[in-house]
Amino acid sequence: MRIKYIFIIGIFLLGNISKAQPKYFDEVLKVLTSKKMSGRGYTHDGMKNASFYLSNEFKKIGLKSFETDYLQPHQFPINIIEDASLKINGKKLIYGKDYIVKPSSKSIDNQKKKSFYTFSVEEYIKSFDNRESTKDFVLNDHKQQLDKNIILPPLDTDVDSIQKYYKQWANIYEVDSDENRAIFRFTKDSLLSSLSQRQANVTEFIIKEKYYTNNLKINNFSLKSTFKKDFEFNNVIGYIEGENNDSVIVISAHYDHLGQVGNSIFPGASDNASGTAMVLELAKYYTENKPKYKTVFMLFGAEEAGIVGSFKYVNEPIFPLQKIKFLVNLDIMGGGDEGIQVVNGTKFKKEFSKLEKLNADNNLLKHVKVRGESCNSDHCPFYQKNVPSFFIYTLGGKGNYHNIYDTYQNLDLSHVAPIKELLIKFVNQL
Repeated sequence: MRIKYIFIIGIFLLGNISKAQPKYFDEVLKVLTSKKMSGRGYTHDGMKNASFYLSNEFKKIGLKSFETDYLQPHQFPINIIEDASLKINGKKLIYGKDYIVKPSSKSIDNQKKKSFYTFSVEEYIKSFDNRESTKDFVLNDHKQQLDKNIILPPLDTDVDSIQKYYKQWANIYEVDSDENRAIFRFTKDSLLSSLSQRQANVTEFIIKEKYYTNNLKINNFSLKSTFKKDFEFNNVIGYIEGENNDSVIVISAHYDHLGQVGNSIFPGASDNASGTAMVLELAKYYTENKPKYKTVFMLFGAEEAGIVGSFKYVNEPIFPLQKIKFLVNLDIMGGGDEGIQVVNGTKFKKEFSKLEKLNADNNLLKHVKVRGESCNSDHCPFYQKNVPSFFIYTLGGKGNYHNIYDTYQNLDLSHVAPIKELLIKFVNQL
């Protein structure tokens, strides 16, 4: 009876092991979101250090490399926001928390004092009454803003078109090349940071509306940015031999994020340290469980700057793209309480039905939702080259998209194990 009891307990524990959060996934996630990775971006060698770490992990777990190492180097243009400061009404604001800058902004300082022009949102809204009013407003605005710093107050309107034009209004001032002046746009929207492959001739600070007052005083401001036309980054690529090496399965993710501006780090835990950790977790599994097909693991750089790494890859592929039987691209794996979304699910109905059935049969995730094609992640360049592909991301969680709060601590990792199990079952049936 004692032996039988121990056996039953053992079976119970083994059953629970597969449902526990994978330790290797957690280890990789913590490293990628650590301060030493500097948000895996363009300052402090963040993306470079991340690619070196990931290539070492590929080697440690036993992946093979196509060439002498796992790194595929590329170059592209990028405007690098290095540091910023802003003081309003005597309060020093925090980058990423209180304000950000438009990613194309050029360097600026407040040494050459300029007067301020405050844009009239009331007159702006009225100008939409008729074409003549619009013309008069634009001409007057153009005249008043020349050679001045510009303040764009928060806009309060329910008209979507007016809101849309207002968000883009600062672009009008780009044509007036005026060294060392800035635009200060106050907004109700969330602060979503991004990147730019060009540098504009204006600098735009985007600030939370709560800092706008009727007696607004901008005490000091500065920005340091560098445009680099040939920034170097790496894709990280390795593979495992399969039982059949004539066809290839690709499992991919992007490992880069937005980086660090001054002391403010954008950790990119969900987007996309989590997807990268899942790729490594799957790579580790398949080194211990030989896959049906040759399986290639691709981690792309510079996705946040415009899906650069994967576009570079498809133009310089290591092996013929026609050999790829299916590509599974993973991004935003830091949620899952509402299941997953599958981009291209409507395009590859047979594969989607298989994924949906596997989930239902094994009771893994709440939903497997279908979506059509969308060029919003690294599957896109492959799909445009006729490679069958899915882009899978989780639904639910806290979100924190493209801000400083996308941290390891803010992730819901309770769905990592069932997502891993579903992906393995799906790949094994391809």
